[in-house]
Amino acid sequence: MRRRFAGLLALVIATQSGFAQGVANLLGFTAGFETSYVDRGGANTTNVDVLQCFSGRYYRHAFVDPSDPTGRTRRIVGFRIAVQDQVGYTAEQFTLVGYLDDPSRPGTPDVSSNGAGVWFRTGRINTPPSAATGPAIHVITVGFNPPATPARMTTSHGPTDDDVYFGIGLASGTWPAEGLGCRVTSDYMPNVQSATPLDVVGPRLPASPVPPNLICVVATTGGAFPLPTGAPAQFPGIPGRRGDYRQLELDVLTFAPGGVGVTQTNQLHYVISQAFSSPSPIARVPLGGTTNMLSGLHPDLHNAAASIPPPPLSPARADDFGFLVTEGQRPNALVLARISFGPLQGGGNPDGSQAVASIPGFNASGSVGNVCVDLTDPSGITFFGVSNSLGRHQTMVAMNAATRAFLAAYGPVDVTWQGFVVDLATSPLEARATGCVTQRL
Repeated sequence: MRRRFAGLLALVIATQSGFAQGVANLLGFTAGFETSYVDRGGANTTNVDVLQCFSGRYYRHAFVDPSDPTGRTRRIVGFRIAVQDQVGYTAEQFTLVGYLDDPSRPGTPDVSSNGAGVWFRTGRINTPPSAATGPAIHVITVGFNPPATPARMTTSHGPTDDDVYFGIGLASGTWPAEGLGCRVTSDYMPNVQSATPLDVVGPRLPASPVPPNLICVVATTGGAFPLPTGAPAQFPGIPGRRGDYRQLELDVLTFAPGGVGVTQTNQLHYVISQAFSSPSPIARVPLGGTTNMLSGLHPDLHNAAASIPPPPLSPARADDFGFLVTEGQRPNALVLARISFGPLQGGGNPDGSQAVASIPGFNASGSVGNVCVDLTDPSGITFFGVSNSLGRHQTMVAMNAATRAFLAAYGPVDVTWQGFVVDLATSPLEARATGCVTQRL
């Protein structure tokens, strides 16, 4: 019961919260994110879990438990989610939930009717008070305490067994007249109004109907302890194009450092993806850009997505890509961002990664996470910098025309990022590692 229905510890309206063990980091999946619309995954009048997939093919070792020096245990401590109540003054309730991957159908959540695939579910949470007679938007940060390791998690960290599905349980209602919906970002689709923020995704996003790691919905029984009642439904996409991809405005809190891919674009419809003219000391993405699972993971380096087509009068794309580290427990610290063209192999963990704390010279008691990029690969690059007062540091790779032309001729490339926040005042050195993120160029 404890595994499925996690104890609710805190409910605050904030971007970032302090918890008993220290500052919890928002990992950054929605740091550079614009809302396209509000949606319930098509389940307008039924009980449903709306889930976001966090895929081990893109985000490896992202949810490590910093209290485990081997880096083999996952733990999260909360979510930040944006919801919209269609009639603000009538209170609504929701739950937050995590599903494991289905061992018989990797890449989909386990919807066993007995709830065996549910990692955790909170108790029912009330929306904050509102006097609005129309829609009210709530950006809510919730801290909770699911068990550190899902009961069925293995230590292999393979291409799919790290997939987890986080989301929100919504009660039946009369949407869109009343009830809760989720804020969503979406890719560009034809014949939309120009005011709608939509992201033209780079060419490496897999063709529909094979969503790489976006939304699915699971019908549930509702009530105090919802259980799945059917197969997960994924948005089918649009025949002949990479369309209808959506991402929830849901971020994850952990005590480990956050690390996400960043893409800076010149898109007219997705303004948040543009670079800032000067660094911001308070922005979640200090140099600007999107960290979403669309262009954030799939840049367009040489206008290859022009064939989609993009919105009328859009300029040619020449995206720059990079990596964002967030470690609120260690502000103004040395940050290393490593870009590699393959994972680490030969380490002590089953997937070839190596616990940071096992590396001589970096085995301080505060060292956290796994090294999962090859630090000795001569083709890799390590960038150095210092985080700001909020513990954020952004690294960008600005490419010239010759490099873009070479990559266009070379063909698709996967690059993997990992960040390390290093405390030079300790001996041995303390190094806190982010997860590894793969961007598809």
